[in-house]
Amino acid sequence: MLQACRPGDRFEGIVLISEWTEIQFKQKPGTYLTLNCQDRSGVMVGKIWEVDPQYLAWLLEHDIYYIEAAVTEYRGTLGLTIEVFSPLSAESVDLSLLLPASPLNESELEERLQTLIQKVSRPELHQLLQRLLEHEHIGRAFRQAPAAVKVHQAYLRGLWEHSLGVAEIAERIAIQYPEVDRDLLITGALLHDLGKIVEYSYERGIKVTTEGRLLGHIVIGLDMLSKEIEKLPDFSSEMRTKLLHIITSHHGRYEWQSPKRPKLVEALIIHYADALEADLWQFKHAKEDHPNDEWSPYVPSMERYLYLK
Repeated sequence: MLQACRPGDRFEGIVLISEWTEIQFKQKPGTYLTLNCQDRSGVMVGKIWEVDPQYLAWLLEHDIYYIEAAVTEYRGTLGLTIEVFSPLSAESVDLSLLLPASPLNESELEERLQTLIQKVSRPELHQLLQRLLEHEHIGRAFRQAPAAVKVHQAYLRGLWEHSLGVAEIAERIAIQYPEVDRDLLITGALLHDLGKIVEYSYERGIKVTTEGRLLGHIVIGLDMLSKEIEKLPDFSSEMRTKLLHIITSHHGRYEWQSPKRPKLVEALIIHYADALEADLWQFKHAKEDHPNDEWSPYVPSMERYLYLK
């Protein structure tokens, strides 16, 4: 696995090429390739210094390769100098070996999800959760999709993990505020990012889909929820409006592409729980990735360095 590599090692194995670029040498004629190589343990940048024209043709058609490479280090960052590069058919490879996944196992996540669903006593909201999260396609996608491309839980089952974390944080906050509608809170927290099952594709690395680029997960989620609610004749118009407002406002700020700012106490809690869960994930993984360091590298999404001691 890539994560186990150390400077001076040899790496031989199968990787997924999620992105690649052909770059012109500055000091001499010719080009070289940079490739984002990944397996389920992580991502490492590889370089091919002597470009065979056949490689470019392969990269247009294939994204899974057997490689042999030297592991190098430059300015504290590991990389691969690729010497053997050969395409493989997707059908011959178990993709679960190439795509990173949540460190939490499925049985733990499912137990936490069912515990939350059972706490929702209002029939219309309970029924909506069951319709969506037990749906053959939607439920499976909810349990497989990533939560992001890069920032937090950018791996399989990341959306499931993140949504549970947001709902559990929101529920704990609500203990201090008895006026909060907990059924609405849990439902909104579990479904706040539902549109990400369409916003991202993750069969060959995590990428934003065309629909995701044009609409974004908030608009996609609103459309999905509206269509499912229409199938429930006893779902009240007031509850529909409140739930859709939570989805619409969960980013909290206009500059974060939120169409509305939170105007319900449940929406406000979910906005802060969403941001808190994502930021705490980054702190946790910065400590795991740099166990001996006092400070993390600069974290662009948080616009700061993180103190790790």
